[in-house]
Amino acid sequence: MGGVLAFATPLVTLSFLITTPEAWIMPLGDLHHGFPYLSGAGRVVLKDTLMLAGAVMKIADSARAIVKQRY
Repeated sequence: MGGVLAFATPLVTLSFLITTPEAWIMPLGDLHHGFPYLSGAGRVVLKDTLMLAGAVMKIADSARAIVKQRY
């Protein structure tokens, strides 16, 4: 159950990349702005992809243990 909750938390946080306009670099006369150029706030949110990957591994390990226990 903890792995599923650990998976859901970063999904909520990563949704800020879509809903927050300050997550991307604003056009300030330079050619490098918008997607895929992240601002400081966007880079802070992006760290949650590592937590998401760890949660997937935890869910897979827990599922493997449950299947092994039942059979």
